[in-house]
Amino acid sequence: MSENQPKKGFDYFVAKETLEEYRRTPPELKLQWLYMGNQLRMGYDEKTIEKQDRFREGKN
Repeated sequence: MSENQPKKGFDYFVAKETLEEYRRTPPELKLQWLYMGNQLRMGYDEKTIEKQDRFREGKN
């Protein structure tokens, strides 16, 4: 990101051990997690989805 662009989204810390454990997770399980998250989001009302999208974009 260049210095001229405003920051968007958020930052967080993940322990090295947690990353190593995630790397050992089978790809099929990771895809299942993504699918389940997508299914969950499809059940959200429009207002909740708009809030999540604004949060990801770094907007209020």
